[in-house]
Amino acid sequence: MADAPYDSYKNWIESLLVFGSNERRIGHLRNQIMAELKFQNTTESNPSKIKQTLGQFGIAYERWGNRHSSANTDSEILVLYEQEISQLKTSANYVTADLVALRPETPNLATICEKFVKEHHHNEDEVRFCVEGEGVFELFPENAEPLVFKAEPGDLIVVPAKYRHLFYLTETKMIRCIRLFKTQDGWEALYEKEA
Repeated sequence: MADAPYDSYKNWIESLLVFGSNERRIGHLRNQIMAELKFQNTTESNPSKIKQTLGQFGIAYERWGNRHSSANTDSEILVLYEQEISQLKTSANYVTADLVALRPETPNLATICEKFVKEHHHNEDEVRFCVEGEGVFELFPENAEPLVFKAEPGDLIVVPAKYRHLFYLTETKMIRCIRLFKTQDGWEALYEKEA
């Protein structure tokens, strides 16, 4: 019985990793900006191939598409994606969702960004759905070269707990994303030199 939450989570991750399971949404995207994955000297922007490659390393990826405008408030965006958020909460035991935004005018932006540009991990999953802007995850699988994933609007990525990675903004210095957590307190970055 102790394995039940793990089994549910494992089944959810496996369902996200199934090649092509979410492709029906791709044709309905309002914004055709796509993610980009760099791995083994290649650059890929095909969502199916990104999903397949990330999935080989246990990282879930989906395209939820864009159903919002930049004028939508945080509350409105959470309502627009309520179905997907609810599904994630149910299948992986997340308890809270919010929106976070970093923009060029964000006070102390450089200090905030400095926290995540160093290699780190978390004790729970890092779940991000990119609403606006873009950001880059460098992911460090064991026994493989790093993956460099640039999230664009409409992209969901789930970096599993304890997975070594870092994150930085692109030259736009702007990202707005939905985050999901398993506790009300969220997680903290645990830097590899401290671990």
